[in-house]
Amino acid sequence: MIRNFLLSICSLLLFVGSTIAQQRTCGANEVLARQLLEDPDMQQRMKDIERHTEDFIQSGGAHDRVQVTIPVVVHVVYYNSTQNISDAQILSQIDVLNADFRRLNADAANTPSVWQSIAADCEINFCMAAQDPSGNATTGIERRQTTVNGFSTNDNVKFYSSGGLNAWDRNKYLNLWVCNLSGGLLG
Repeated sequence: MIRNFLLSICSLLLFVGSTIAQQRTCGANEVLARQLLEDPDMQQRMKDIERHTEDFIQSGGAHDRVQVTIPVVVHVVYYNSTQNISDAQILSQIDVLNADFRRLNADAANTPSVWQSIAADCEINFCMAAQDPSGNATTGIERRQTTVNGFSTNDNVKFYSSGGLNAWDRNKYLNLWVCNLSGGLLG
């Protein structure tokens, strides 16, 4: 009887363990916590942005609105050919991003009621970068095959020296990385 009980407990632990091991998580909180430790002034900047946003909302957003276009560079870091996504996949996701920021997405009508009063066209457009930081023509897509099978929240994908690709000037480009994530990370 004790043997059956122990076998049952072991089976249960194996089942629970395998379920937990397969759980996928978002790395945003881990990354934010690390950034706050590394940059003590970041918390205040975040509060300032929130206050500025609240002031803008309270004023009715009646400022002169100007559409902003942000050049995007997509850094594709792949270990094998199946991870090397096509230009068409990248461009389709830029289209989705534009639709979302302009509130032209197909499911805009399904905005939860709690957000409907503030859901708006942000008048932000994203386009693929036409010039690299050196002024050369580019498609805005940079690719590298790497020896790293998966990246984690440590930002190694953002550095050539650790198997990734370096960021372009963050004041001039929106840098996006596409890579295989390890450890059950969703993004």
